[in-house]
Amino acid sequence: MISLSTAQGAPVASPFNPEQQRRFDEGLEKAFAKYPSEYRRAALLAALHLAQDELGWLSEPTMAYVAFRLDLPSVRVWEVATFCSMYRKRPVGRHQIGVCNSVSCWAMGSEKVLARCADMLGIRPGETTQDGQFTLEEVACLAACGYAPAILVNNFTYVENVNQESLERLIRDLRAQPGKEMAPGPLPVDPYAGQTGSTEGH
Repeated sequence: MISLSTAQGAPVASPFNPEQQRRFDEGLEKAFAKYPSEYRRAALLAALHLAQDELGWLSEPTMAYVAFRLDLPSVRVWEVATFCSMYRKRPVGRHQIGVCNSVSCWAMGSEKVLARCADMLGIRPGETTQDGQFTLEEVACLAACGYAPAILVNNFTYVENVNQESLERLIRDLRAQPGKEMAPGPLPVDPYAGQTGSTEGH
């Protein structure tokens, strides 16, 4: 694992294969072109999106590489990625289903949609099916209040006015699609690993 304390400017190995690297580089140059040369660091959000689009999630080595490309401290990239819920910090399923939990969607039955989706997939929100096909999550407002309840599929596709019939059709259709395989770990370090939870003596 590449430490997030990697010295600023120190070379960091790329997490991409050659084709992914080409797409990332092209996208990053387009992002850089939107800002004056002295503000290239402003492309951080775009760079994280580009990396996530290629790999499916943002591992610590990936964040360190983005920091290297933007000449930023690795910890700065980590701070941004962990603050923004749109960035995934661990591998997810080949299909990600996000059920909106905004007031409008809630009023139109998103809780029932979420419960039915969890029942169909056999997982709870925040979990991934054992076969790696689906991840289910609750997401903040999708800005589709006029068509509630809404679902976001694979970060780009909106499904609106969701009911039980359309949800079942969606799951059936996604089961027949291979989806995008996520990049392997390493997983984030668990700061509580190995602790018993006892506070005796403290």
